[in-house]
Amino acid sequence: MTNQTFGYYGQEPDGRGEYLTLAFSPLSAPLRSRWRNNGLSADFLGDYVTTFLPADGSTASAEGGQKEIKHAVTYIANELLENAMKYHEHSIDIPIGIHMDLTGTHITVSATNGISDGQAQRYQNFVQDILREDAGELLVRQLEESALGGGSTKSCLGLLTIINDYGARLGWRFESHPPYQQIMTVTTSAVLSLSGLAGVSA
Repeated sequence: MTNQTFGYYGQEPDGRGEYLTLAFSPLSAPLRSRWRNNGLSADFLGDYVTTFLPADGSTASAEGGQKEIKHAVTYIANELLENAMKYHEHSIDIPIGIHMDLTGTHITVSATNGISDGQAQRYQNFVQDILREDAGELLVRQLEESALGGGSTKSCLGLLTIINDYGARLGWRFESHPPYQQIMTVTTSAVLSLSGLAGVSA
């Protein structure tokens, strides 16, 4: 498969800011033992981002804006990590990572994982559904399919919730990963506008 980009990937505004990256090897411990750490990592990113947001009204509207931003980042980071682990190819030593960029106007949260090319194709099909359909209608359909016992690999409810509840713009980058054959890395990014969050001034 060739490298491909979908959606809003890489289109966040340029500018210097703060950033943080966390990553772990999926082979150092079974992934099932890692699930409990997702919430801790997401909480850490939420706390980290508010450290660099001034509470004087220039970026966040006092404490209310800080809490809203922390909640959004924590939720999005947790969902992206869970999605990365769900799709990760368990037999390869490609790190699963979570990355956050903060500028004066936007927060970008990204997760990266390894994926087989067959799984990548199925995931890309879902990505294209997100891009061409109304996210709200797709969310309702996914919820209905899940209620009827649809497989988790056919659903990305967390991604759709990120779009619908937080107004985030999503993007994906699929890249080949030599020396592994039939393996790619996929990076999923959610870009949040600070002015679009409740309690935050433009």
